[in-house]
Amino acid sequence: MNSKKIIVLLIALSCFTFSSFASNNFHFAILSDRTGGADQEAFEKVLFDIQNLHPDFIVTVGDLVEDGRKLDDWIIPMKSLEIFKCPIYFTPGNHDILDEESEKIYTEKTGFDPFYSFDFQNTHFITLDNSRVSSYENMEEEQISWLEEDLIKNQDKINIYVFMHKPFWAKAIGEGKNDPIHEMFKKYNVDAVFTGHWHQNAYEEIEGIEYFLCGSSGGNYGDKELVDLGLFYQFMWCYVKDDKLETTIIKSGLTYDKNLVTLQEETLAYKIPGELIITKCDIDDTDPNIQNVELEIINETPDIIEGKTEILSTNWEIPKPVLPVFIEPYDTLKIQFTISKKGDLFPLPIVKFSYPFGRNKIYPYEEPLKINRKIQNKKLEHIPQIDGIIKAGEWKNSFIVNEFSDLKGNKAKVDNTEFYFSNDELNLYIAAVCDENTIGNLKTEKTERDDEVYYDDSIGFLLSQDENIIFLFYINPIGVIWDMRTDLAQSKYDLEWNGNIQTSCSILEKSWVAEIKIPLEDLELDNNNKELKINFSRFQHHNERPAYFIPEWSYKSIRNGILLLK
Repeated sequence: MNSKKIIVLLIALSCFTFSSFASNNFHFAILSDRTGGADQEAFEKVLFDIQNLHPDFIVTVGDLVEDGRKLDDWIIPMKSLEIFKCPIYFTPGNHDILDEESEKIYTEKTGFDPFYSFDFQNTHFITLDNSRVSSYENMEEEQISWLEEDLIKNQDKINIYVFMHKPFWAKAIGEGKNDPIHEMFKKYNVDAVFTGHWHQNAYEEIEGIEYFLCGSSGGNYGDKELVDLGLFYQFMWCYVKDDKLETTIIKSGLTYDKNLVTLQEETLAYKIPGELIITKCDIDDTDPNIQNVELEIINETPDIIEGKTEILSTNWEIPKPVLPVFIEPYDTLKIQFTISKKGDLFPLPIVKFSYPFGRNKIYPYEEPLKINRKIQNKKLEHIPQIDGIIKAGEWKNSFIVNEFSDLKGNKAKVDNTEFYFSNDELNLYIAAVCDENTIGNLKTEKTERDDEVYYDDSIGFLLSQDENIIFLFYINPIGVIWDMRTDLAQSKYDLEWNGNIQTSCSILEKSWVAEIKIPLEDLELDNNNKELKINFSRFQHHNERPAYFIPEWSYKSIRNGILLLK
């Protein structure tokens, strides 16, 4: 071979080698949460849309199965993914990995360890496991050390993308605080971070790192589809071209810009119900059928808010059902009025208001008015025997509650339910009689103390004296208890706390009965204060019919329930 041909060949090989190593052009799809209330039909629609775009590969951001401990839960989603011919890289979510056993199942089913990394062309991908922890600081040292070593080895890669399920970054960044994992990502040249878990979108670019919160690909996101908040079934389409990342949110063939919802907009929107629109009710001293209401609307935007509120009801008399609203920027409007019950307690009046926020966005506030309800304990004539049997006259002088609602303030669809309340100097006594038209379908799978009783048919209680120290417990029809002490001021959730709760239950032909005795000292009751905050509920899980004393199931719901001890 003459020298001229050798030179031409070397030039050709040089060009081929350079172009091969410089190549960084590809497409990939990000598949987000399927579970947390799986909609398999919506999930399959998302998969069909992804397949039509023919990605080079797919990366999940967790929560593929409802309960990773159950082998059967893996069958349907893994079968669905067989439509893809391209590689799928999995990230574990809190529904996928819950303990060591489910971690083994996850590895077996997906073929991946909980955390790992891989390369595609000149981009480095890192998948982390934060399925069982609530913050970066709680992640095990083994994984943190591995992450830093992996970043050190690959910090010279053209692109580095990190995937993890829970968006640890969002809380710190949203509050303007330093974030240790962000500092590590910044130190080692991470370009983008992708997360899921919240079932909706948010996006921020912080010091050169793009942070993506990916919306639901099949996991429930609530009753309403709200495009302005990224609440719809979707996936993220990613295109790396000439080392630059381009992303698009895709819903049923439609595309949305990556900053559809900024973190600031999402943070503000979530404050609207409960923090920026507040309703306070008090039972009138002269008539228990009258509620004194204060409606407070806080304008936390730089613009004037102008419009109207509507208060709609068929069984409550509303003197002024339409109220004008005009609020200067960062100002507060307070409106006071009374409502009168003219029929059944439920449905509750509905408060409607269109709250403007962000870039011409509207939050359609529509919530039941959470009226105050009081339980007035009477003098206890006989101390109930806690044996699961309601004897004649045993609960004769107790206060009875038999009206319940769903979360929308409508009358609950549960079978007839009655709760009885009384107390003496030392103890609170509660009984529940829960009718059951299909007693054979009663769900009672949990059998040991602190098992996840709330997944069974059960009754649940929230009790507190100061709205800060809150006691939460559930009891199923066979008397199994799950309980927890929460200190909201310290952000402490003590799952190890076990109250000295005595309970006995019985399952009858068409109902189940619970009798409960709770020492008042276990509730850390101030003897000079005879008032407890309370909410309680019945959960018919086998037919998905809940019932609530106050139409909400959260710590703040106790503000509207009062238990007056005798």
